[in-house]
Amino acid sequence: IGTESFVIEDELRYELYSDDSNELRKIKIQIWYPAETKDGYEQAAWLEDGLEVSRALSKDTGLPGFVLDHTVEIMSNSYIDAPISSNFNEYPIVILSHGWRGLRNIHTDYAEELASLGYIVIGIDHTYGSVATVFSDDDIAYLNLDALPERETTPDFLDYANTLVNTYASDITLTINYLEEINDSSSTSRFSEKLDLTKIGLLGHSTGGGADVAVALNDDRIDAVIGLDAWVEPIVESEIIKGLTIPSLFIRSGVWETGLNNTNLYSLIHNSSYPSEFYQIDGTTHYDFAMVYMYSPLTKTIGFSGDVESEYLTTILKSMISDFFNETLRSDLDSDID
Repeated sequence: IGTESFVIEDELRYELYSDDSNELRKIKIQIWYPAETKDGYEQAAWLEDGLEVSRALSKDTGLPGFVLDHTVEIMSNSYIDAPISSNFNEYPIVILSHGWRGLRNIHTDYAEELASLGYIVIGIDHTYGSVATVFSDDDIAYLNLDALPERETTPDFLDYANTLVNTYASDITLTINYLEEINDSSSTSRFSEKLDLTKIGLLGHSTGGGADVAVALNDDRIDAVIGLDAWVEPIVESEIIKGLTIPSLFIRSGVWETGLNNTNLYSLIHNSSYPSEFYQIDGTTHYDFAMVYMYSPLTKTIGFSGDVESEYLTTILKSMISDFFNETLRSDLDSDID
């Protein structure tokens, strides 16, 4: 698996969550892809941006800054700037979005699994919604908690939430537009004419899953969508009742079985003209859909993670995700979600 990262600026959007009202919105993306060889290429760290990210996550979770320092030593299964595989002329696309207070590398497991199966996967750091987005050594955007204040003390909470979800959604649109640029035959990118932009899937967790739905409701470039505890509550009713016209898979954690999100989720599924797959995995928490198992074996003890054994749960999720995209993006009718 090869990997490469890019910074993209949106010339049409000002940054809502910065102190500088004239700052244009920019995001960082990381691409994972099937590689021809790994020989001679440097293995990528799991947290590509290192201590800045691990310490920002420590701060956000209320831990001493050094507690997660060890995670910067964890290596991924990807190699920096390795040449793209020549096995196929082009590869289907999956775009991956993290949740509020997440980060792109919290879903590296899904990205690498799909890349190993012949997909090109793009993970987005949603600026100011990620714990830290490192553009350069002296340009780092940290989580802005004012983007989503506490529900209990914010009467117009859903207005904030709607703005946040749609900001994530616009980041996804920006990413697709960028992919179209680098895929052009005139591009000098390694991805020139390698991206099958007629086969685009979206995979998102929480706020990222809600953003995926917001995009898929209106962008006919999207062919399939998976939401892991997709937070669709902030999407306005006039959008939800449109329903989806493409294959969709929603996987819900046990702790989200009840809650305000279900009103819009059930309405979306009911109004979709293409039948949705909808599953719940009992014994799981909202955070079990991210790589919390990488941080400490104590995550289950403190209730951060559920009862399902982490390796087993990851196997379930990887197989459901890959089966669904194989079926919808590759027309692999032998693939079956069990």
